[in-house]
Formats: sequence, structure tokens, C-alpha cells
Amino acid sequence: MRENTRVTAGVRRALLALLCCLGLLVGPVSAPVFAATAIEAEHQRLGGAGGRLGAALGPERCGLVRGGCYRSFERGSIHWSPKTGARATWGAIRGAWAAQGYERGRLGYPVGRETCGLRDAGCYQGFEGGVMLWSRASGAHPTIGGIRAAWLREGAERGALGYPTSGEACGGGTCRQSFQRGSITWTQGAGTRVHREIDRAASVYVVVNKRRALNPVDHVPRDLVSVDGQLLRADAAAAFRRMRADAAAAEAPMTAVSGYRSYTTQAGLYRDYVARYGQAQADLISARPGHSEHQTGLAVDIGNPDGACGLQSCFAGTPAGAWARAHAHKYGFVVRYPSGRTATTGYTYEPWHLRYVGVHVATGMVTQGIPTLEHYMGLPAAPTY
Repeated sequence: MRENTRVTAGVRRALLALLCCLGLLVGPVSAPVFAATAIEAEHQRLGGAGGRLGAALGPERCGLVRGGCYRSFERGSIHWSPKTGARATWGAIRGAWAAQGYERGRLGYPVGRETCGLRDAGCYQGFEGGVMLWSRASGAHPTIGGIRAAWLREGAERGALGYPTSGEACGGGTCRQSFQRGSITWTQGAGTRVHREIDRAASVYVVVNKRRALNPVDHVPRDLVSVDGQLLRADAAAAFRRMRADAAAAEAPMTAVSGYRSYTTQAGLYRDYVARYGQAQADLISARPGHSEHQTGLAVDIGNPDGACGLQSCFAGTPAGAWARAHAHKYGFVVRYPSGRTATTGYTYEPWHLRYVGVHVATGMVTQGIPTLEHYMGLPAAPTY
């Protein structure tokens, strides 16, 4: 008798799942035993009524696409399908999934749990059709298909592009998605094409080193302004003025010693270094023309007003040097050539050489212990030309 009961229950479960899949159960219905058990187990795993999702707001409902069921809670929901099992969604990722049409949209059902701990304290969750990513700076957005594959090849959120800042926008056989530092386009028949801000000479995110020349090599910034008699791009100049004022208030006065240098000026400086020290030593302390950060207008060499330890490693121990090391990231600057990183940057330690990259990148590098732009952007080391 018990065997017959088990068989009958099994048949009922299978029949109900089949009816859901065929769309013959069109309205919300009570959850089948197997869905109810899985949804409740997931709710309990997350702490039950006192946990992440809070208390249930209603009964479990079925009749979703592909035989799915769901239950709503105070701070999210749990969706179940025969293929994916029971998975919870909440917060910004849930909101972005909702905007995509929940399980009816391109992403389908969630297949994994929300996982955090990515760069910049980001989170992600896998779905049948792609992955949703979130960070405080970028918000929550999906990555799907060929564009997602190209983004992964670029290093995902730890690479040059960073997090997605939009979903895909398609039309006329072309799709495009924006990222923190670039975009990816997909065209039918041609595939994907990646556009990276690190490759654009006029971008605040441009990376120039011994393996990456500026393009064009004679690039001239359009918005140079004077600070302490030195030229900087307007955005870098404004940030430097704020930093200089706050440093002075903290009794660590600083001044700009060197800023923008043209291709021609850098060529003359490099020739002089080669004549004085030989090429091997010159390459450790000066960039070849077309490879200099100073040519971007985003780099500034700083010093003490009295000239103490000017352009020397001992500058790090002076009030201006120590203050810059501790606080420059709050204004968007990083020490571009840190101590012990010559094998990556190709240059000796320069505690006076600051590079403007914007507050988000600078703060991310410092707070997460990322030593160089090459590391942050997922680029190979550039010790030599």
C-alpha cells in the first residue's frame, strides 16, 4: 500500500510539472511538493524569516515558464524550475533581472547564488542566459553572449574595461554595451570589437609605458592650464589644486615641479640623459619620446617648496612626500612608479611622480593594495621597450 502511495505521488508530481511546462496551468497555483521543499530549504539556508530575505509575503506560486515556481519575501524572492533548482535573488541584481523580464527574459532563471568579493567589492549572479554583475560605482547590469565572451577575454571586471555600465543596446544588426573604461560592439557577420579607454591618448585612463606608446606619438592635450608654472590637463590641474591646498593646511606644502612635456621636449631630455648616463641607465629614469606620461598632461612631479630631496628617493620621507603617499588617491592621483616595481613599470622608484587617473581608480588601487596601473588594468609588465 505504501509503495502504491509513493508511485501515485510521483505520478502526480510528474504530471503537474508537465502541465506547467505545457502552459496548461495558466494561473498561479500552489507549489508542488518538490518545488515547495526546495524553496523552503533555500529560504532556511539564508536564515529563514530572520535572515537575508525576511518573512514570506505570500504562498508559493507556480505556472511560470518551463514549469517554474516562486515565492516572494520581504527582501527578495526565490525562483525554482526543474532544471535550475531553487535560487534566491535580491537587491540591485534582482532589480536589474526584473528589468530584463525575470525568467521570461533573455537571462532566464538564476542558476547560482549571488556571490560577492570581486574587485571594488562587487557581486555577481549566474543565470541561464548570462551573468549579472554589480558594483557600487557601476550598478547592476547583465553580460550575455558574444559581448560577454569578449569581455572575459579582456580580464572581466579586473581588466581594462572594468564593470558593465549598461545592458546591450541592439539595432540594425549591431549590439553595443558600455563598460567603465570602454565599450564592446557586436556586428552580425563580423563578431565583436573592443574599444578600450587605455588605448586612447586623450583618456584619463590611458596607459603609456615602454610597451605602449601614445597613439599618435606626438599627441598634444587640448585643455592644458598652468599650475605653479607647469602645464596640466584641466581635470588634473583642478584636482592638484585641491590636493595642494589640503596638503598645505596639513603643514605639508607641495609644489608642481614638472608637468606636461611635448614629444620634442621629451626627445631632447631623453637624449641628454643618454649622453650623461648611457642608454641603459637613461631608460630606468627617463621615458623615450612618445612613451612619456608627462606628454599626456596627466602626470605631475611634485616637490617641497624649499627643494629638499627634489626628484630623489628621499623625497618620500619629507612632509610633502609622506602626505602624498597617504592622501593623493583621494584626489585621483597615484604614485605611478612605486618602490620595488621596476620589473613591472620599467622605472626606478619615483615617489615624486604622480599620475592622475581619477578618484575611483586611484582609491581602488590604494585600498585594495594594487601597486601599479599595469596590475589594475590587467596588462603585462613593461620592463623594457
